[in-house]
Amino acid sequence: MATSWTLCGTCDFRHITRPSVFWCSECDEGLCHECTEHHSISKATRGHSTVSINDYKKLPSTILDTTQTCKDHNEKFQIYCNKHDCPCCKNCIVETHNKCKELIDIDDVVKDVKSSNAYVDIEHTLAEIFENIKRIRKDREENLTSIKETRENVETEIKMTKLKIVSYLNKLQEDILSELSETEESESKLIHKSLMSLQHTEKDVIEYQNNIANIKQHASDLQAFLVLKQIEHDVEEKNKIIQALVKNKDFNHVTLSWKINSGVQNIQSNLVTFGKIVVESKSSDITIAWTKNKQAQIMVTASVALSLDKIQLKLKKSISSRGNDITGCSLFSDGKMMFSSYKDKKVVVLRNDGSKPGKINSEFQTFDVEQIDESLIAITTGSDGGKIIFADLLEKKTKKIIDVDVPNDGIAVYGGWLYFSASTNGLMRVNIIDGSIREVVYKPMRGSAYIAVFGSNLYFTNKSENTVTCSDLEGNVKWIFKDESILSFPLGISLDHYGNVYVVGNKFSNVVVISPDGKRSKIILSSAEGLDCPRVLHYNRENNQLLVANQNGNAFLFDVIFQ
Repeated sequence: MATSWTLCGTCDFRHITRPSVFWCSECDEGLCHECTEHHSISKATRGHSTVSINDYKKLPSTILDTTQTCKDHNEKFQIYCNKHDCPCCKNCIVETHNKCKELIDIDDVVKDVKSSNAYVDIEHTLAEIFENIKRIRKDREENLTSIKETRENVETEIKMTKLKIVSYLNKLQEDILSELSETEESESKLIHKSLMSLQHTEKDVIEYQNNIANIKQHASDLQAFLVLKQIEHDVEEKNKIIQALVKNKDFNHVTLSWKINSGVQNIQSNLVTFGKIVVESKSSDITIAWTKNKQAQIMVTASVALSLDKIQLKLKKSISSRGNDITGCSLFSDGKMMFSSYKDKKVVVLRNDGSKPGKINSEFQTFDVEQIDESLIAITTGSDGGKIIFADLLEKKTKKIIDVDVPNDGIAVYGGWLYFSASTNGLMRVNIIDGSIREVVYKPMRGSAYIAVFGSNLYFTNKSENTVTCSDLEGNVKWIFKDESILSFPLGISLDHYGNVYVVGNKFSNVVVISPDGKRSKIILSSAEGLDCPRVLHYNRENNQLLVANQNGNAFLFDVIFQ
């Protein structure tokens, strides 16, 4: 912060001492009542927004200490360099960024930053981490209780055994009880230690959530943008801590039992021990909700529209999906591909290393498939199933089935929820953890409707009306795209990290890309590239690759290049 908020900056410059009552972030100084009035009507500053000093003080110190001017030249930031990921003043451009090509006006970069996908993603991630901490803490506390209960059971067994043997075994009894207590104490200390670590992390997360709320309400767009990078880094580190904690062997579920010495049973005179305390450790059943469709990467990027003409596709390889009637596909960041074969009732898994394909068979039809994390996938069951299947790729078997009681076609994962097309019931969502179901869009959908989620928006196709619709997560429509000259019978849908929408045109055997505002469009693939009644596609935003599948089983993988 360049100036003190206690005094009016304008008056102080005139050697007049007046307390400030408002703060202008763009001028980076406090204003008294008189100067605030002049500030609001002056041509140069009438567009500036001010907040009360009391409200401004509520912002976190990282915001208050963030300067909006270049520390090297004491000039206001005017340009953002995408190449070096930093704001620049006009002198910076001349001295160090004169060869950079990805320079953007800073006003374009910070515009609508508080409602950007990155801002929404961070809020969702913080909430996700907070919920995961609660789940882990509950599991640890339950483990403490179970250890105590098993300890009591073991102690009872030991004491009952003692009654069957002679008095000289009292000393051995004391030894084994001492070992039991020490074991309980040792294991409990480990759990208490992990709970203390969780408590610190939880406190940090709550503080980030409060900071985010205050930033959104009181900080300038530039301030929010500049500090958002640091918060994003810290949030990712917190998430890594949570992921590492669960995988740590110290988080294995601990129970106590007692293995009786055979000599005790035989009442032999050479008995040297009363038994042994056994610690059984097994993997915890904690379910971590983490939207590792990290296609919605938490990265603050310039919110400047990308010309559709700059999008070019290069064929990487053609693929045989080894299935018929392909209605769903998913492309993993490690190159793994999945295809759902509707009539064959199976999901085919193709690995990037060319190893033998795997498959997951189902008693129900398999319409669409979506990745939840590295090993867990979700499968919809189409018009007749009324269920959503969760399957493990490593074990190649069903983990659980949620009965949604409605037809379900296209599916998308976001923020711990599965969004799915429910035909005449519109769009719905089901919680991955507890299976609770919510309605999202009440307008009836046609069969074979596909959906995608990006940032805070839902995107879905309607084959009978030849439309693509964008709405918020509550179903409020933002725009509808319709151009029957290039897009007919739209089905599969996916988005890149710029928010461009890729849609399969089944009737014309093409793929159309639509701009984030729904106003511009371009055909980027056609039958010339091998498309023949394509059904689905999936864009992997980590690798910038597009997977497109024909209904007959032929598929194509493209590298997406932004020129």
